[in-house]
Amino acid sequence: MDKYNKKTAFKKWVSAINFNELSKEAQITIKNFDYYHKKLNFETTLKILLHAVYEELPSYREIGRAFMDKRLCQEMGIESLSHSSLSRRGAKIQTEVLMEIFGVLVQKISQQRPSSKTSSLQLIDSTTIPLNKTWFPWAKFRQTKAGIKLHLNLCYLDKDNQYPESFTITNAKEQDRTQLEYFVNKAEATYVVDRGYFDYKLLDRLHHDGYFFVTRTKSNTRITVLDQLSVEQPETVDGQIISDQQVTLGGGVGYVTERFRHVTNRFDVSASEVADMYQARWQIELFFKYLKQNLTIKRLYSQSEQGAMNQVILTLIATLLTYLVKIELNTTATLFQLKRAFHYLKFESVNQWLDQFRSSS
Repeated sequence: MDKYNKKTAFKKWVSAINFNELSKEAQITIKNFDYYHKKLNFETTLKILLHAVYEELPSYREIGRAFMDKRLCQEMGIESLSHSSLSRRGAKIQTEVLMEIFGVLVQKISQQRPSSKTSSLQLIDSTTIPLNKTWFPWAKFRQTKAGIKLHLNLCYLDKDNQYPESFTITNAKEQDRTQLEYFVNKAEATYVVDRGYFDYKLLDRLHHDGYFFVTRTKSNTRITVLDQLSVEQPETVDGQIISDQQVTLGGGVGYVTERFRHVTNRFDVSASEVADMYQARWQIELFFKYLKQNLTIKRLYSQSEQGAMNQVILTLIATLLTYLVKIELNTTATLFQLKRAFHYLKFESVNQWLDQFRSSS
């Protein structure tokens, strides 16, 4: 090991990962991974792959070429890297360990930014990652293409603060509503979902179990109007509230019209607040856009199912690492702005990176 000990932006970025905080089972798995492999041990392999997805490197071969930069070699503590060796080592990373690292990082965030019924929303949606059917025959989707689907629960604190809290990964043909119950686990939390998750029985069960929801109805939704409520603030950011009604869903004689869109079982908020809650759902669409445009998630390094899942998890871990830096800085800077500065300053002193955003705190 050389004497390259400067606290760089990269070292700061990955510093939130502490293997001692993992379970004994995960630590044993890591120890077994490291057995007889000093160069590409688990820590080094993880850092290389996190750097790769964060810096948008498209393949193992390009990752290997990146190590022509001796600063990257010094950062990782190795003199060179063979893309074939990385491919073999990457294939042995256990998904369960990455899931646990993700969970520990989420716990750190929730401790620093606690959420509650009144201070946060749970935004749930999915995005499809299309794949080549010939290369990924296990990823069932359509007749002519393959794909996987990332189902995500994004914790929304405010317009400047959102982070991925939980997720599942399935084949792209999986229906969204089959995954909803996996995410619904916080008592009195408000879950905001699109109409793809709309299901009478499911919403009824959530209501009786003490969970709250805001969703959009389908065009054939049957309703019975129980009461017509007054609208105190009809004007919203992007439109006007025409009507506020108390209804029962299903079994009625009336149908939802184009004017009737959003339903909720929260009766402690106004119609305009319900509209704002659903409007916040757009943030998860922006998050998916950020992932696909700024991290390596659409071009997979491995053709195996485990390799595909691991790469998606790595992109989410990379996002959490950046969000933890954002929390520390208490800045309104976006994840993209932090990432862009990181690209140019990752080998420089950590203060050169962080000082770019301290003035915006």
